[in-house]
Amino acid sequence: MKNNLSKLILLTALLAVSACSKPATNKSSNEISSESKHQDITLFTEEPSSDDSEASSSKATSSVRSSSISSSSISSSSEAISSSSSSSSASSIVDNQLSTSNGLVVKFKNNGASIDKITWKGKQIAKDGFVVGRCANRIAGGTFKIDGTTYNVSKNDGQNSLHGGAGSGMNSWRGPFATKDWTKVEQTETSITYTIHSADGENGYPGNMDMTVKYTLSEEGELLIEYRATTDKATLCNPTNHLFIAANGNNSYSNIKLQIDADNYTPLSNKLPTGEIVSVAGTQFDYRERKTFDSSKSYDDNLCINGTGYRHAATLIGETNYLAIEVQTDRPGLQVYKDGSGNICLETQMYPDAINQANFEDPILRPGEEFYSKTSYTFLEID
Repeated sequence: MKNNLSKLILLTALLAVSACSKPATNKSSNEISSESKHQDITLFTEEPSSDDSEASSSKATSSVRSSSISSSSISSSSEAISSSSSSSSASSIVDNQLSTSNGLVVKFKNNGASIDKITWKGKQIAKDGFVVGRCANRIAGGTFKIDGTTYNVSKNDGQNSLHGGAGSGMNSWRGPFATKDWTKVEQTETSITYTIHSADGENGYPGNMDMTVKYTLSEEGELLIEYRATTDKATLCNPTNHLFIAANGNNSYSNIKLQIDADNYTPLSNKLPTGEIVSVAGTQFDYRERKTFDSSKSYDDNLCINGTGYRHAATLIGETNYLAIEVQTDRPGLQVYKDGSGNICLETQMYPDAINQANFEDPILRPGEEFYSKTSYTFLEID
């Protein structure tokens, strides 16, 4: 009897121990998994003391909290790094500046949406690339007709209108687009975009015009200029960039070579085209083959670029500076200008006074149309 009683007591005790060792049935597998994860984290953060179970429990709880903070800190740190990386990317953008890894730096300014200056390996090779508009070059007598209506625009070159008429300040000859502040609307690591609004009647031109100029610099040294414009009345649209290029990096024309893809040019009389298109053969403008630039002559003349579409127009080489500048454009004309201070301008354009010359393509932009044109200057190191 006593033996049976002892066995019964032992069996009851074993059942009680077995019941206590079973997991709680109201916890989900996720919660159990979570506990396991916290236990794993605890192993890497703080070991509980084996001497005191209460202290051990306290330390384990502290360890789990520490792990949560640590996890939060890692997440926060990751966000900070990501933010820092993003900030670093943004900070790599220098305001109003584009550059390449081989030392070509192009700086801009809002006034005239200008290329302020271009340096290559620390030496200045171009400057004052302001945007000209609405209409580059000269308009005879500052007057023209569109659809039978006569318009008189401001004169800032004797009796003629130059580069869109009078600009502001001492550089009135540059025209209004070149002497106004444009609005910078976007800048990325490789491009910068400016816009301007020209009101109906400004300098006598019809229509409200909105123009955008986007500069993009490639790692290969190509500076692409893209123009877009719209109007609500028929008007003239013939923008260009008046970039002054010092191929030698100084005020000398020594050893400069020039080649232009132009078989013809538009001869002038009193700074205005006669309306003729004449061969360059036998003239100072015959640069069909590369040759030394004749700096003894004056230049402010339009050459007729061969072909159509976006194509090669000219190559300017500064042998002293080991630099070549390739010009490509979709415009029909190239104004070659020498300032006498070591600079040459290669301005892509419609022909001068085209609106008044039946033999030239007119530069009229109409409502519902979008004007688009592009020109590039590629700066290349030569041996």
